[in-house]
Amino acid sequence: MNIKYLLYAALTELQKAAKGALAGTEIEVIADTINRFAIYSAVASAVAMFPGPAGVIAMLSQCGLVWGTYLAINKHLGISLKEEVVKFIGSAVLTNLATAATTLVASYVGATILSWLPFANLLAGVLIAAMGYVLIYLSAIVYLNILTKVMRVKGSFNLDQSQATKELIADVVSETDVKGIIKEGTQLFKEAYKNGEFKAARKNPTCPYCGETLKEGQKFCSVYGNKLN
Repeated sequence: MNIKYLLYAALTELQKAAKGALAGTEIEVIADTINRFAIYSAVASAVAMFPGPAGVIAMLSQCGLVWGTYLAINKHLGISLKEEVVKFIGSAVLTNLATAATTLVASYVGATILSWLPFANLLAGVLIAAMGYVLIYLSAIVYLNILTKVMRVKGSFNLDQSQATKELIADVVSETDVKGIIKEGTQLFKEAYKNGEFKAARKNPTCPYCGETLKEGQKFCSVYGNKLN
């Protein structure tokens, strides 16, 4: 099953749970936003080309992009959550995914080891780029499922930094076909790679937060002020 289909399915379920409250939401726009973050995450993973703990560095930069993805989704859906709550949710999601997605974690560890080996850093970079790309789609689908579940339980998007929220996130991740999404996401990465989407992104980089074309050496988003990789 195509990962974009899973994304649209998650958005559709959220629409149903919200009972029309998100009727004006443009699903295509949200899907495009998530894809932009995924491409940016893959391109930003060029750090894995350098020797050392590259996999860990790339993972940390991609974690920041997960939070950014959530903030962008909230903006499109008109959901008001404090940034610290979004980061709390993102961290909890990533913690649970690290337990559920051994393939994902192994890839980061493998890339770190490969980056020390002669002529292997190119392979490490591609490996990290693929996992960074997949991670954005996976975490976005999980987040949409979290929003759907909390709406059905509470009738609102009332999420906070509590143990109950952690337990809800753990339940959603356990109900998610993580391995299936990773498999489909990897296939989509291959297609995007063949289509030249990553080359185009490197040639004409855009801010994942606002979509504006980045100037050479720009380190922060000109609209939101977010740090760029």
